[in-house]
Amino acid sequence: MPLKGRAPEAGDLIEIDRGFYKHWSVYVGDDYIVHITGLTGMPDWGFVSSSNGKAIVKKQLLRCVVGNCNYRVNNKYDGIRQVYPVSEIIVRANKEVGKTRTYHVFAKNCEHFANEIRYNEARSDQANAAVAVIMAIGILILFL
Repeated sequence: MPLKGRAPEAGDLIEIDRGFYKHWSVYVGDDYIVHITGLTGMPDWGFVSSSNGKAIVKKQLLRCVVGNCNYRVNNKYDGIRQVYPVSEIIVRANKEVGKTRTYHVFAKNCEHFANEIRYNEARSDQANAAVAVIMAIGILILFL
């Protein structure tokens, strides 16, 4: 589990590189993260399709979720969004643990969740990029 960049601190967003997509979580300290994953307890592969659009918020050891993947701290909106105080980020994240949430890869995914906890704005750049690609392909198909 190679770390890229600085070590995480409480309140940081962790971006885990799964190859095809990035899995996002909130670091709450003591080597633990809070994130959303499939109801089955299997690793999140980005779609949670076997869970009928549902996911659960879990608190797990970072190393257990990361496995052999690369990961890094990525608080990418800190310069343009208001950041909750660290103590509030941790309270907000821990309050969600154990809750079942609606999951949709383009509208309510792990990146939306993590950004909502840190910035109070559910946003996913990777989902927006995927939608843009799908729309571009659709337009190309229409004109071919």
